[in-house]
Amino acid sequence: MESILLVRFSSLGDVILTTPLVRQLQLSYPDAAIDVAVASRFAGVYEFNPRIRRVWAVDPSPTADNLEADATRLSMHESLPGRTYDLIVDAQNNLRSAAFVRGLGTTVRRAPKYRLQKLAMVWMKQRPAVTTHVVERYRQPLLDLPLVFDTDGLEVWTPTDRSSGVYLPPTRSMQTRSITSLRGATIAVAPGAHHATKRWPADKFVAAITILQEQGADVVLLGSEFDRSTCDAIAHRVIRPVHRADGAPSLQDTITALDAADALLVNDSGVLHLGAARRIPTVAVFGSTVPELGFGPYGVPHRIVQQDVGCRPCSHIGRSRCPKGHFQCMEGIAPMAVVDALEGLLQGDGSGTHFAS
Repeated sequence: MESILLVRFSSLGDVILTTPLVRQLQLSYPDAAIDVAVASRFAGVYEFNPRIRRVWAVDPSPTADNLEADATRLSMHESLPGRTYDLIVDAQNNLRSAAFVRGLGTTVRRAPKYRLQKLAMVWMKQRPAVTTHVVERYRQPLLDLPLVFDTDGLEVWTPTDRSSGVYLPPTRSMQTRSITSLRGATIAVAPGAHHATKRWPADKFVAAITILQEQGADVVLLGSEFDRSTCDAIAHRVIRPVHRADGAPSLQDTITALDAADALLVNDSGVLHLGAARRIPTVAVFGSTVPELGFGPYGVPHRIVQQDVGCRPCSHIGRSRCPKGHFQCMEGIAPMAVVDALEGLLQGDGSGTHFAS
């Protein structure tokens, strides 16, 4: 096999979750040129990844109507000796990605969407006995091919990683962590999420951060430019100053802040998976979504804090508002439950146990 294309346009977390498959493909086919097609907003996930030959930043989102005039696809053809890819892995698996890969190769494998399982969870509240993580779902269409399997986790490379040829500095290893309590720990806090029902309320973050500071922890706020107003509200209401790394202009700026942290407090969002890629022990707060949907922290010590009200999950991706009007899935989570989860995580209990508060 000489050439492979992976397609996953969005979103941040979903793109990060494709990185183990890229590593396994590169280990399985070391002589193959591996390209990825991703929305330009999330191209930074693969910008410094040495396993990739080229990142194709795709914008606007491809449709059947604009394909013929798409210069990106023309360039993709011209970049390959055989003019098409030997294998295309469509991890997006929707109408746009199907239109995009047409003509780029004849062997196309599409990741399963688990649509019936999602519908059963959202509408009938039936959760599966066994959770199949999205990382595993991306690998499923290739199980009949020779494929190296590993459990090394997610990857988002930095320029330093790439220049050294080693992913992650040694100090980021779980075995080298020396902080075992909140006192003296640096806690990265990412209060944002694209959908409102996936955000633990700002006043809850304020209360949790206040407790963390009282117990001797330093706090740094993380987030994109879209999270700046939320972080402003939190920073103005806590008693002691917090460090600000929100509104970061690039993914690498957020990684710099993450790499200096001892633990991460985060909603079900893209930063959750970025933290896992950088091997940061994580406490994740889940509201309208549930880990059984397949998007829990992967390959990193973690605890999940959630309130199991009967209407969860109300969506597989989140909503703009609580359809019931009470938002108890988030309002019912006490700040002290989150602080206790962080403390237990630093003490070495990263079992992934779900805590209802």
